Amino acid sequence: MRKQVSLSAFMISEYGPDEGVQVRILNAAVGGLQVRADAPPKLGEIVEIKHRSLTIRGEVIRVEGKRFAIKASEPIDLEQLLAKSNLATKIALTTHRSVGESPLHWSNQDRST
Repeated sequence: MRKQVSLSAFMISEYGPDEGVQVRILNAAVGGLQVRADAPPKLGEIVEIKHRSLTIRGEVIRVEGKRFAIKASEPIDLEQLLAKSNLATKIALTTHRSVGESPLHWSNQDRST
């Protein structure tokens, strides 16, 4: 099950600057993330996404505009990812329809921007 989020994070990639670049995590599941970056990595690139004390390593499996998807190399601890955020409480108290059904899902957005 995917959870819609909006979390600031840093990405370290094979070809990016050593200190990383700021990105935004848009949704998360145990198996991967959808992320937005001004300069997304290349398809197949291995990246690390760092949010607070959690580091998620994975392969870029899709790139569309400024958005990209990462298949995590290990299961993502969603509780740790969402810890100390209002999202953890909101997600625990609500049920969501499938992300693809949401009008906010990236596949339903205008990709011309």
